[in-house]
Amino acid sequence: MPNIRIVSSDGRISHFHILKDETTIGRGKDNDITLSDNTVSRHHALIRKNKEGYLLTDLGSFNGTIVNEESIQRVLLRHDDQIKIGPTKLTFSTKDKVEPSLTESLILIPETDEEKDDQKIIQSSPQADYQESGELLISVDSMKSSVESDLSIPVEGAGQKLKIEEDLSSLERSNKVLFVLYEISRQLNSISDFNELLNKIMDLIFMVIDADYGFLILTGDKEREELIPVVVKCRDDQIKDKGKLKASRTIVNKVIKDKVALLTSNAMADSRLDHGKSLFLQQIRSAMCVPLWKKDKIIGVIQLDSIRLDNQFDQDDLELLKTIGSQMAMIIEQASLNEQIREEERMRSRLERFHSPQVIEMILGGGQATKDNIMEPKDHTATILFTDIIGFTRLSEKMPPREINMILNQFFSRMTDIIFEYDGTLDKYIGDALMAVFGAPMEKEDDAERAILAALKMRQELAIMMEQTGPERQFDVRIGINTGRVVAGNIGSPKRMDYTVIGDPVNIASRLESIAQPNQILIGEETYMHVKDTFMINRVGARQVKGKSAEIMVYEVVG
Repeated sequence: MPNIRIVSSDGRISHFHILKDETTIGRGKDNDITLSDNTVSRHHALIRKNKEGYLLTDLGSFNGTIVNEESIQRVLLRHDDQIKIGPTKLTFSTKDKVEPSLTESLILIPETDEEKDDQKIIQSSPQADYQESGELLISVDSMKSSVESDLSIPVEGAGQKLKIEEDLSSLERSNKVLFVLYEISRQLNSISDFNELLNKIMDLIFMVIDADYGFLILTGDKEREELIPVVVKCRDDQIKDKGKLKASRTIVNKVIKDKVALLTSNAMADSRLDHGKSLFLQQIRSAMCVPLWKKDKIIGVIQLDSIRLDNQFDQDDLELLKTIGSQMAMIIEQASLNEQIREEERMRSRLERFHSPQVIEMILGGGQATKDNIMEPKDHTATILFTDIIGFTRLSEKMPPREINMILNQFFSRMTDIIFEYDGTLDKYIGDALMAVFGAPMEKEDDAERAILAALKMRQELAIMMEQTGPERQFDVRIGINTGRVVAGNIGSPKRMDYTVIGDPVNIASRLESIAQPNQILIGEETYMHVKDTFMINRVGARQVKGKSAEIMVYEVVG
């Protein structure tokens, strides 16, 4: 049966088997696949089974749905298609069984209850003073002096030679420590993929700590005591090829429950771990595990295991792992914040095409409900403005296309700036015409008033433009404005969907524009009722317009 592999922004992996004809995806708890991220809409996307296969449809989400790096409205899914919804990555597979990755092959085996013991366990807390990188380094100058001093004395025994070798080994290790801490900070800014970053850090850990296995495990559902492997690393392929790895839930639970960092030189004999069944199955001879803190909460652990009798972890190894763990905890939190920032930037970029900065801030600052509903079809009382260039066909006949393009860009640029100045929404450009909306996606009491202020400013700006334009490029505009109940939201075809408004008030605004005289602003009855005490308005009278069986009352805004 088809299934979806889900990788969250913090690297957590899960699988969902598609059993129904319709599978919903979104942030709401009523979805089949729930993605707990604020950049995901409440009802974001739908997978529907049909005779051709499985069709993925975006449900008018605010941030959109991406398949194989392309934004889509609807697409027939193929095997191994990569889907991105917010920061979450999903992979569609038509295979009944998917070969697990090394991370997914890790099994956390349960254990018996732990016994209390007087043996020392290193305490850990979010306020703990982790070693600074400088403390982990041994002064190169002092080391050289020590080595040179030792070499100047005749070596009379193996003990002196051994001390020199230990000093040199310590110096080499210190340089590796500095390199790891430097690389962790550097990689945070150079690697955008979160999982790749965590795997890179685990590689760096293995450079300075000789381990057979390494696990980065995050906590999941607290009620179910869920533990989710995010990174799994083996020292060599021979260990990796043995099949499923079995990690000790005993050690992980001890660290999370007691909020400690744990080091054992012989895990199978350590009474603190109650001879956990998983320790024997994995034949762990030495292990250490440190918590990852997010403020005062443990969000996961890093554990390193050794199965070699001649390779026992020591206190220095644990202190180094604690230091790296503190860095990784910050990286996990920073990566989550970075992803939210990137999603907000993408959201802002799309909004800037159609909305004023003030409206964008209202949308982004309006809470999750505002973001969820912004693109969904919704009833609004809105004021619609149409403006159109008179005699555009005549201009097109006289001038080269490139010059016409320049004129249109200049005109639309100035008119759009005015729309945004009065918190309007740019609906669309239609040839040489422009449509704007005041009151969608967010209604205000003075929508009609701001629409007329924008129209007056447009007429004033056009006059300035014409003063700077030669006689052969002169043109006038018509403006029509109408107010009423409309439906606003994402409307269009499966391949292209745009935010727009539809309804009879929109049609009337267009008809008013078409019957206006050069540089005349005509408004409908409801708009007049909203602004009659604010502007100088003349009654034009009843007019018959195309598409309406009855006449409509028309008014002209003078100033």
